[in-house]
Amino acid sequence: MAAMTGPIRLRALVEADLPALHRWYQTPALWEHLVGSFEPRGEAEAIAYMRRWLAPGLYELRLAIERSEDGALLGLVALSPLDREAGEAELHIFLGDEDQRGQGYGRAATAALLEHAFDELALWKVRLRVLQTNAAALRVYAALGFEPHPEVVETVRKGDADVAVVTMSVTDAVFRERQGGYAPRRSATR
Repeated sequence: MAAMTGPIRLRALVEADLPALHRWYQTPALWEHLVGSFEPRGEAEAIAYMRRWLAPGLYELRLAIERSEDGALLGLVALSPLDREAGEAELHIFLGDEDQRGQGYGRAATAALLEHAFDELALWKVRLRVLQTNAAALRVYAALGFEPHPEVVETVRKGDADVAVVTMSVTDAVFRERQGGYAPRRSATR
């Protein structure tokens, strides 16, 4: 899969991406914006683990986000777990370097992955979890059609505070409506 959406391109991960992914995953500041918790890992161990991401599996898809203009690796986007039978998946995304955030790369990568999920994988719903403190991400997700599920209550520990986790989802029909000119390729009903 190689999808170009404005300033970014999604492509399969390659071995050369793994050291940068490891470096980013070892940056505690990145984890301030992610639901998970920081765990220091040695490079050899982490890269050995990440090698399984190089071949898409039945239950997950991980893709590199690269800048269209120069091919620079910006981050990672994933659907994991991916339940093809139910037509649903959970989206994960991060941009590795702080100076790349706030430039539209995350929104473009999320939109490109949603197009792939709905059109190529025939999913009907994608969900995600995001920290309530990540206002920029919440705005992007809402603009793409994600709606919160207030009945799902979860918190995670970040530093000395418990932070609420917002669970959100979007269906193909709502995403298509928000995209305007995005032409549906299949029925949006399940």
